[in-house]
Amino acid sequence: MSDTIQVGAWIDGPHPGTGASALDSWASLIVRDCGIACPIIVTNAGVKPLYLSRWKVDHLRDAIAALRGAGAEEVGIMVWPVATPQAVRDLVADVRKIYGADEATPPQRERVPDFISIDAEGKYNGSGWGPGGAVLANGLCDGLEMAQLDADDCYLSVTAVPYRRSPRLQDSALLQHPAVRVGTPQAYSQYQGPNHWSAGMYYRVGPIQRGTWATWSPFVEDGHLDALRMGSAIFAQQHPVGPTGIEALRQAAEISIELGARRLCYWSFKHFRSASRLHSERRAFLRELSQTLCPSPSCGLSFGDAADALIFGDGEYQAMAREGCTIRAEDTAADDWQLVKLVGGES
Repeated sequence: MSDTIQVGAWIDGPHPGTGASALDSWASLIVRDCGIACPIIVTNAGVKPLYLSRWKVDHLRDAIAALRGAGAEEVGIMVWPVATPQAVRDLVADVRKIYGADEATPPQRERVPDFISIDAEGKYNGSGWGPGGAVLANGLCDGLEMAQLDADDCYLSVTAVPYRRSPRLQDSALLQHPAVRVGTPQAYSQYQGPNHWSAGMYYRVGPIQRGTWATWSPFVEDGHLDALRMGSAIFAQQHPVGPTGIEALRQAAEISIELGARRLCYWSFKHFRSASRLHSERRAFLRELSQTLCPSPSCGLSFGDAADALIFGDGEYQAMAREGCTIRAEDTAADDWQLVKLVGGES
């Protein structure tokens, strides 16, 4: 990643044309005009069966290559699993086609995704990621990881609704799989009318970002994830109280960054792709955000300031001080550890 905030977006809406010119124009709009460094192509936007891609494989690969050519840092695809054994098998088989896992000659690396975003949504097993996902999560992630086997430096990501107390059991099962390296909670501050569930105060700018960080950041702290990519809504920003419009987007992003997020992802392309004034303002906001420098690290315990060594147990493992090194949660996971500060060359 660069030293600026990575701006991502879920890319939905009509598929681009199949010709090189159409693909280049589509990719340029996303990456150059909108500042999207991490586009995530939505492979199925609600057409049943939900778990199968609606893109032809070659067309999808051409689109991924076009996004890279336009300057994207990484390109993902989003899949929507259904929590039945057969649906999981069918989804894995579909993704294997995208990666060319069963082809004699695998496609070029730049034509396949860097990551798969698993959209863990739905209350019922037959129509989304219902309770059965708790026992199907390992099989799903194992299968997707195997599909990526011939492509270097790939990973899995999980996006889900951030329930207030904690992620659901079926979502946690995905987040704890070793191949899942990034979590993307849908911390959407939004307002869709007085009779909509988003009318609750929790969905104003601030509460949902802070609440989501509190329940999802422990997965990073305990080493299950490398990072969070905070999901954000770019639509429905006319809040009844607090900031509205572009200012609401700006403040929501600032809060996420203050909490520690360095990657943000917006739902969705269809809400900022047109030539309308509103969409133009949203694109300008995204471009500005993409040029925002990541804050300098200010939290954590520096070895240089606090210790010269981190000693585990009887001293069989020792992490020496390094310039700018920070003690992380996994460093202190041992049952017996101590910090050692040398004074005058002696501990």
